[in-house]
This record gives sequence, structure tokens and C-alpha cells, in this order.
Amino acid sequence: MWKTRETKNYIFHYHENSYAEQDIIKIIETQENCYEYICEVLDVKLNKKLNYFLCDSPVEVGKLYGDNEPCNGFARMPDGIYAVYNDQIKCIGYHEDAHIISYNTLSRPPQNFIREGLAMFFDKTWWGISNFAWVAYFIENNKLPRLCDVIENINFHEYSCTITYPLSGAFTEYIISSFGIEKYKEFYKSLDENFNSCFQETFGISFDEAESKFIKYINNIDINKDIFKIIETELEE
Repeated sequence: MWKTRETKNYIFHYHENSYAEQDIIKIIETQENCYEYICEVLDVKLNKKLNYFLCDSPVEVGKLYGDNEPCNGFARMPDGIYAVYNDQIKCIGYHEDAHIISYNTLSRPPQNFIREGLAMFFDKTWWGISNFAWVAYFIENNKLPRLCDVIENINFHEYSCTITYPLSGAFTEYIISSFGIEKYKEFYKSLDENFNSCFQETFGISFDEAESKFIKYINNIDINKDIFKIIETELEE
């Protein structure tokens, strides 16, 4: 049985006596702020409320998804977000909201890398560490895959999400900062299975050239090597 709380842009669903119920005011404030920021950046308006289900565990989320695979969160069109919120996992913030808002107002591109990239662009971090720092770490340790590999859905999930998610977010931020949000939205809405052609037509450079410039950009960022040590510790756990 779900309890509900309706706000300006959401209908929150949560269990009685749960951590989510205990923190519901904080959760509401967080998500309303995220919603407003996403819409401002994308310059879009969503004319419906999102149904946000705050679950007790990854197991519960997996059951609601339908495959019974434990999961921290997912977005389900047209307006559903399912996320774990307990004493250890608090899967709230920009990510799933960015998915639902962009799918409803822009498009749902076929490439996982692009869809996750926009969500990670809003997240800015993975495990509290900058997307750019993760990419720099993987470059330094010769673990970064070619973008042409991860852009293919069949390959995307062959790599750890610890690589693909920060990489997609960092590349998306680089493209948006280089070409502007309106040009990126044009690209996002026009994407079909012919990725390279859509990229070239929108941005005027090849995907390979953009990748080369992106790597040069990352290599010119001065990142404290202590952050690399933190990343190594996180990867060992």
C-alpha cells in the first residue's frame, strides 16, 4: 500500500513508516529543484506531473521493473520514476527526471550512450566524483574505450557502467559547452540509427574528430591525483 503526497510537479508514492516518509519534505525540495533546473536548461515545459515511487530496496525496484533484477532506479514512460530510498541508498536527484522530461519534450534517441549522457550531464558526478575526473583516470590507465564502440547499444552494456556513465556525461557536457544547448537539442531530436551522419550534419564535424578534441580537452584539465586514489579505492570495494 502506497501513501501519496502531491506537489507542484510530482505525485510522490512511498511506504508508511519508511525512510522516504521520514525524509519526504527533503525529497520534495530536492526533486522540485531538480525538475525546475532541468526544464530551465532544456528550455522545455512538461504539462503533467511525474509519478515518483520511492521504494525500500533494489529488490522492490526490480520487481516493479518486471525482470526481478535488483536495481536502484529507472524511468518508465510516460511519467513514472522508481527509485530506492533507504538508510544506505538514496537514489534521488537529476538522473531519472532528466530521462522522463527529455523523452516527453524532446525525443528518446535510440542510443543508450546519448540518453544516459544527458542524464549524467545533469548529475555531473558518479559516486560523488566528477565525470571528467573519471574519464581522466581511465585515460591515464589506458582503460577508456573508443566512443565509436560504446555508441553502439550492443557494446554499451559490455562495459562497466562505472566507465560508460561518467564518459557519456563528460562527453555530453563537452559537446553542449562547445556547440550550445540549442544545437545539442537539435541533435538529440534528430537522432536515428545512423548516428555518425546525424552527428556530422548537426555539428559540422565528424564524430571521430569530436572524440579527438574531447580527449585533448580532458588531458588539459588539471585534476588532483589524490582524486585518482579515491577512484581506485572505490573500484576496489
